[in-house]
Amino acid sequence: MATFFSGVIFDMDGLLLDTERLQMELGPEVLAEFGHDLPRDYFNNLVGVARLQAARMIEDQVGVPIDAAALDIAWDLAMDKKMADKVPLLPGVHDFLDALDRLEIPRAVATNSTTARAEWKLDHAGLLGRLNAVVGVDQVAHGKPEPDVYLEAAKRLNLHPSQCVALDDSDLGVQSAMAAGVMMVIQIPDLVASIDRKAHHEVDGLSAAQTILKIGQSS
Repeated sequence: MATFFSGVIFDMDGLLLDTERLQMELGPEVLAEFGHDLPRDYFNNLVGVARLQAARMIEDQVGVPIDAAALDIAWDLAMDKKMADKVPLLPGVHDFLDALDRLEIPRAVATNSTTARAEWKLDHAGLLGRLNAVVGVDQVAHGKPEPDVYLEAAKRLNLHPSQCVALDDSDLGVQSAMAAGVMMVIQIPDLVASIDRKAHHEVDGLSAAQTILKIGQSS
């Protein structure tokens, strides 16, 4: 079956992996280690934001400097403890990848996580071997909402962005994919509803995205 796209670029946290929820739940606990207190709801503002930028946003909120590197390490350690047994997947991930396998469509991850961190999580979730490329924020000049990670991901697939479909959960990710010039952006909000509403399609899960792309079980 022919498709209208040649590659798929996924966000990772909150799109493939149910890790964003864990990260935001752990935020107040981690920040408390640094002597600061912010309500749980505040951390929803950090969905999709790279850690360095998140530290700057927290600094602005608490009104004093934060050691971004130390915060990053502490957050990772808390996440590692929480994910000791497994890295949780969001519903429909393997079904979606199975559909791409049947059609021999290459796929990549474009994330604001660092590459090593992303590959560790994907490996422990059993997904790393099912991807053709992983592009982390450390491999490009600028993270989302700039287009760099999506541009690099398309390049790794030997495709032009206009040949690719992008799937992301956050408005920052949608901005990044749109700026990169991908042919279609499908947004699947996770923790936070879209405010911008700029994606070509907004759906409630990967199964619905398969329907839009016409790559369901019967394909």
